[in-house]
Amino acid sequence: MKTIAILSLALITVTATPSAKADYCRPYITHTCVLHSRTECHWATDHCGRRYAYEMRVVTYRSFYSNGRSSTFTKTYRD
Repeated sequence: MKTIAILSLALITVTATPSAKADYCRPYITHTCVLHSRTECHWATDHCGRRYAYEMRVVTYRSFYSNGRSSTFTKTYRD
């Protein structure tokens, strides 16, 4: 009876261990570089209804992952 309990406990421990290690193997970002950067002119109105121009910086990045994949994303900043 004790042998069956010990074997079942060992089997549960062995099968549960790989799922705990799954987080360790996730790909991570190795580096990120700028692909393209440009300035766009936008228009807005103030509280009196007057139009004014302002510039927005649009930057496109590419991130490279440890498994060889890459992904591209864009961020916009107000100059």
